[in-house]
Amino acid sequence: MLVQGTEPSHPYSFLPEGYDVSDAWCVDKFRLAPRSQVADFVHESWQERGGQVDKVLDLCCGSGLLLRELLQRGYDVTGLDRSSAQLQQAELKIRSQERARLVKAELPAIPLDDEFDAVVSTGALVHLPNDTTLLRTFESVHRVLRPGGTFTFDMYTERHAESLVAHTTPTARVIESGPFTLLMSITRTAIKGTYNWHGLMFLRDDTTQTYVRRSETHQLYAWAQEQIVGLGARAGFGDIEVFDNFTRQPTGSQTVCETYVMVKP
Repeated sequence: MLVQGTEPSHPYSFLPEGYDVSDAWCVDKFRLAPRSQVADFVHESWQERGGQVDKVLDLCCGSGLLLRELLQRGYDVTGLDRSSAQLQQAELKIRSQERARLVKAELPAIPLDDEFDAVVSTGALVHLPNDTTLLRTFESVHRVLRPGGTFTFDMYTERHAESLVAHTTPTARVIESGPFTLLMSITRTAIKGTYNWHGLMFLRDDTTQTYVRRSETHQLYAWAQEQIVGLGARAGFGDIEVFDNFTRQPTGSQTVCETYVMVKP
């Protein structure tokens, strides 16, 4: 079969064909929280804190996995992402429901005038490259939240990042589903706490009997908990709590993802 090589001009322009497949694989292999668990966690957290939660913003919503879960629990949702291709996949999941909308934008900007009851983000802020971008993102979230609103998100621990390296180096991991094949590897960089995610994809077109090859590299960052808490406080958040991987358990030496809950006073 003929292999046609193309390189995407925009980040994640090739991922939507297999994003959900690779996400499910990572959830299974690395003990990450599935989106249903994330939705249950935030739903219970909002109920415990009291106050009405109707409008929810999902930052870097990707293909809409969490949007779909939140819609099923009765929330009005807005999904924000920088990738047009990912938003197209999200549109298929929300099926143009009146309680859902999608916005194309790139953090740290949140070009919305709405006031939200809650903001949530999963598996995304680990890609923000420095404390300035993180701080500006936190400030943007703080601006669009109502007083008493919560911001819930996760960050990879260095232990988790190192486990990704160990699991995919020197042999890349292969994820296959139907016409989609992904070869994935994570490597360390010279800078502590910084990693490169490499993806090589093949997508089969059965009508033409050809494969399209595409590749991307993304950076991952493992932040210390005190850094994230400090940036949240600088952005104006209070009552900052940290949990183990979208559970009510405290973080510990085996934590793969830290879940942060910050409240706008």
